[in-house]
Amino acid sequence: MKTKTPICDFAKQYAERKYARFHMPGHKGRALLGSEPYDITEITGADSLYEARGIIAESERNAAALYGTGATFYSAEGSSQCIRAMLYLSSLVAANKGCKPLIAATRNAHKVFALTAALLDMDVIWLNGDVRASLCECSLSPERLDEALAELKRLPDAVFITSPDYLGNIADVKGLAETAHRYGCLLICDNAHGAYLKFLDDKCHPMDVGADMCCDSAHKTLPCLTGGAYLHIGKNAPQRLKDNAADALAMFGSTSPSYLILQSLDKVNGMLIDGYAAKIKQTAERVKRLKNELTEYGYTLVGSEPLKITVNAKRYGYDGRELAKILADGNVIAEYFDADFTVLMVSAENDESDLNALERALKDLPKKPPLKQPSFDVNPACAMTMKQALTADAETVDVTKALGRVLACPTVSCPPAVPVLYGGELINEQAVETFLYYGITEVKVVK
Repeated sequence: MKTKTPICDFAKQYAERKYARFHMPGHKGRALLGSEPYDITEITGADSLYEARGIIAESERNAAALYGTGATFYSAEGSSQCIRAMLYLSSLVAANKGCKPLIAATRNAHKVFALTAALLDMDVIWLNGDVRASLCECSLSPERLDEALAELKRLPDAVFITSPDYLGNIADVKGLAETAHRYGCLLICDNAHGAYLKFLDDKCHPMDVGADMCCDSAHKTLPCLTGGAYLHIGKNAPQRLKDNAADALAMFGSTSPSYLILQSLDKVNGMLIDGYAAKIKQTAERVKRLKNELTEYGYTLVGSEPLKITVNAKRYGYDGRELAKILADGNVIAEYFDADFTVLMVSAENDESDLNALERALKDLPKKPPLKQPSFDVNPACAMTMKQALTADAETVDVTKALGRVLACPTVSCPPAVPVLYGGELINEQAVETFLYYGITEVKVVK
């Protein structure tokens, strides 16, 4: 029978042989944390991540079969590395046309997107959806995308979306992909929060509904070590994407990827093959019941992502940060919170006691009169390209003194890592208010 976890099997066999290790890493397999015997490097037989021909290539093929892709590649540096690689791959499309890279993106793109676009000197067309209740969301319908593309003199090489977003909103990826393809554009999806979506009955994973490329952070929603992620290439995507994907990842990745992370990606394959998907489905059903109960109790929940519970805290009378603190006092730790929302990420590793603790903590809170929520339509003007702004002489100033200045680079923490403005944009009054609302008191601006 063909092995399900070739990377794990190799590392285990190597550790058991107790070799004298005259190679990296410097701990030589001797325990500090306990995982060191399995922490290896590109020794003979271990394969090489960006030139995979052996056990890593086999494991990646296993992942591709699970996800039904044209090809799947591993990242040991999260979806950030995959986003960089996807933008580079889309730039190859432009190079084939003899054009400067051009990409259209929703304004809730991760700051890694912006910084990579700047480094690649890509021009970006920002796509606006409906009125935003949070920086994290930017709902874009296929109809709105169609209108935006129809008005452009030059069509972008790709359309970049984030789905699910940090609040759990899932886009109509199928409709957006069909629209993008009708105009000859790639559809790229930051699916960092949605690795598990493939294993639900309601198929909404980007690879199932027409995306050309997407990234999944396995570590966010599957039992994988932090940093484990996938770069998926769609079955119907241009062959050039698949042919250059490993090189694209290598451009932005360490030459010493963590074999512990690679083993965890490999192990997840085996778990999924052996029935872990059923556990994901069961957890999704349990979360659905909990969401229904919380809604009946008076909570307003946001988003449709099955394993994310996003509470609109202000509708229940609380600041989102206040609600997160109350939950923490009850031993329940949220993934993300701001003035408006408290986000709780669930995985199949959360047991019944975890969900019961969350339910008790929320139901113990008395409902209060709702608090006012703002909207975030910044609509900035662009003064220079992102690359020009990123490489210009810059200085850090107080936000209250930044009106009319040009932002040098995105200023935002992670989570959620979604900027108020992107590099090269003019700071207007709404931007200043939004910076302050999210607790950003200093920004880096072009001198």
